[in-house]
Order: sequence, then structure tokens, then C-alpha cells
Amino acid sequence: MSRNIQFCDSCDQRKVWSSSPKKSIVLVSDSTLNYTRIVGHIGATTKIKYKLSKDTLILKSTDIYGKKVADNFKGFSNLYLINNDSLTSLKNEEKYYSEAYEKRIYKKPIGFYIVYNNKAYKIKSQKSADRVLGKIENMDTNRFIELDRDFAKNKYGINIKYKTLEYK
Repeated sequence: MSRNIQFCDSCDQRKVWSSSPKKSIVLVSDSTLNYTRIVGHIGATTKIKYKLSKDTLILKSTDIYGKKVADNFKGFSNLYLINNDSLTSLKNEEKYYSEAYEKRIYKKPIGFYIVYNNKAYKIKSQKSADRVLGKIENMDTNRFIELDRDFAKNKYGINIKYKTLEYK
């Protein structure tokens, strides 16, 4: 988390963290955040004042309406350790990950290569896998061996960032 980010209600610069689809923390200004918890299809959100102290996010125990947050939100924690891509509750060690982190983790795989009859085929989707594997008659998965990446680069010209499987 960059300490220089400006947070506002009307712009897309909000910093969002979520522990799962059921809980999230959204910093909406430099002193207020939205704390959301969803159970089934019913959810609740409240605004809470917070402050930053070095690497710790400190939430008030009452929301801006004067209600105790712990009464309405089970497992509520008011102290969080801030890392670059996550918040960690110091009460129950629950993790909230930033949207940017989740996008990097769940990004599309880079693919791999299959070598069959001395020809390399790039597998980048289920469709390309079906097309290539459909060429192999009586396929036995035990006959795939992983080639050394340097060997695959020298013999087939495949970039070393890709895994290469050869069907023998």
C-alpha cells in the first residue's frame, strides 16, 4: 500500500481489500473506511473512522453512527497489520487481500508446450489442448516426460519460461 494514495468517495482510486467474497474493507477517505460483511445474500456495511500508525491500521470500536461494531459484525477486529498487498487482523490473523494482488494471483496461466512427433505445439487454452491431444492415438498420460528447458530451447526454439512435455 502506498502511503501517498488519495482516497475519495467519488473516484476510482479507492483501495479495496477482501478476505473472501464475504468480507471487505474499503478505504474511502484518509480517515474513513467501509467495513462490509455478507452472509448468504444479505449483507451489512458500516463506516468506521481509522488512523494509520506506521504499519498498523487502527479502527475505532464504534462506527460513525455511534454503534459498537463488534455487536453487529461477528469476529470484528480493530487492529490490522498493513503489508504491500494485504491486511492481517492482529486479533484473529484473518487476511484481507488487495484487488491488485488477487488479479496477479488469478491471472491467466502462461501456457506450456507439448512435443509430439518432433513438432512443438503451444497449449494456451482448453481448445488448443483438445486440438493437439486429439492427434495422439491411444494416448497414455504416463508417456509424457518433462524436457529440460534449456534442451527444449536448443532443440525446438521454445522460450525457457515455458514448460515443455514430450510424448514418447
